[in-house]
Amino acid sequence: MAVAYGIHLGNSSGSLGALANGTSSVLANDAGDRVTPAIVALHGSEWEVGLPAKSGQAASKSIIKNNKRLMNCDWNDEDLNFVEKSSSCRIQNEEKLVYEFETSETKIYSSPDSIATKIYAKLFTIASHSVKDEGDLKLVLAAPLHWSHSSRERLVKCAELAGFEVLQVISEPAAACLAYNIEESITDINVLVYRLGGSTCDASIIKISNGLISIEKNIYRSDLGGQWLTKDLADFIAQEFKQRWKLDPQESRRAMAKLLHHADNCKHVLSTLNSAHVFIESLVDGVDWSQNVSRARFENIISSKISSYIEPVQKLIEAYGASISKIVLCGGSMKIPKLQSAIANLLPNAEILSGINPDEVIAVGCAKQAGMILDFSNLSLTDVNTEVEFLGQDIYLKYLDQTVKLFKEGTSLYTQFTCDIEAPKNLKNICFSLHTLPEEDEFAKEEFNIEHLNKPFKLKAVLRDSNFMLQVE
Repeated sequence: MAVAYGIHLGNSSGSLGALANGTSSVLANDAGDRVTPAIVALHGSEWEVGLPAKSGQAASKSIIKNNKRLMNCDWNDEDLNFVEKSSSCRIQNEEKLVYEFETSETKIYSSPDSIATKIYAKLFTIASHSVKDEGDLKLVLAAPLHWSHSSRERLVKCAELAGFEVLQVISEPAAACLAYNIEESITDINVLVYRLGGSTCDASIIKISNGLISIEKNIYRSDLGGQWLTKDLADFIAQEFKQRWKLDPQESRRAMAKLLHHADNCKHVLSTLNSAHVFIESLVDGVDWSQNVSRARFENIISSKISSYIEPVQKLIEAYGASISKIVLCGGSMKIPKLQSAIANLLPNAEILSGINPDEVIAVGCAKQAGMILDFSNLSLTDVNTEVEFLGQDIYLKYLDQTVKLFKEGTSLYTQFTCDIEAPKNLKNICFSLHTLPEEDEFAKEEFNIEHLNKPFKLKAVLRDSNFMLQVE
């Protein structure tokens, strides 16, 4: 089976998910990290992408950050100012947006689309190194829920220029649900998906019914992101340095760039460990700085900001009114335990799904969607709107002495049902039959040889256009 890929490219970072033989994973880059910084820099005449662009002497290169904001066709002045402030190259906004990079010899011009293509090309290199056979690398992309069709098409073109074959673009909240197979829920449930990225935040309430994912409510904030927590930590370290050496790093742009870089690394370490060590060489006037930061100290530093991150979610939950049974957290900043606890306290009876790193969730969901599409290669997914057929009656499955409701009335096509089948160890063959009512005769049946399968084994059933597909594994 071909490997299916999924990419989530955010403002701050990107990750590449893969699905092979039914198992999902996130691929590491050449530095061994599973998350690649979404940063591009021109260093002399050489382009740097990812960690090389983020590291090193910031003063010696022109850097673009938060490029994704300007990939949205409906960007506004706030987005433009934000990208311009966080980057170190000029942005021309006349007939179209153009980045201007100055080198010692000349000026080089680029566009948001070209920068996005360079990041996708970096991810393409990672993907191509993961497969032995040459061939098309097929993937699904994720885009913000509020993006227009034309904005999504820009992403597709950039990914295709980088070498990928794009199967579909899905919304980030839907991808988050797919990562945890929530769409396979037998009962109707409501799910809260909360994403806290580097510079933006959004929360969605999603209804899962018969395999169908529908967005009930959504709120998007461009003024909330994890980098504000990074800045608070950097300001704290700067004050500690100033108190010790009577030198102020906040008066130097170069010093603060170093501080923000190390504070960001420290923040991520404190998401999993109780303390982190910060060492910054030549912070100000050749003076090095070394300091240990505890998680308790970090949580105290950011405590005044927590309510700001909780407010949009709280409003969304209150406006929706219905009960929510599951929570999915996305974005690197949602690895922070204090933020996780704050969200959990809003919905004490809901289950927080935490088996996947928050900054990898959306990419994994995209990879799983790509795998499903490759299983049904005759699907057409190019239309913005399409008619959806639903099952007209309940379908029951019988095997051995068991009867289970396989699909209920109203289930949409291509819904999958997976369950563990208990069977005697010496059983060689098993027969599954399908019924519209438990007491009626079967309308279809299929027998499998399970002599060489481990017990219990998995049964996967898929509702197809005119039949049902059963598979044991």
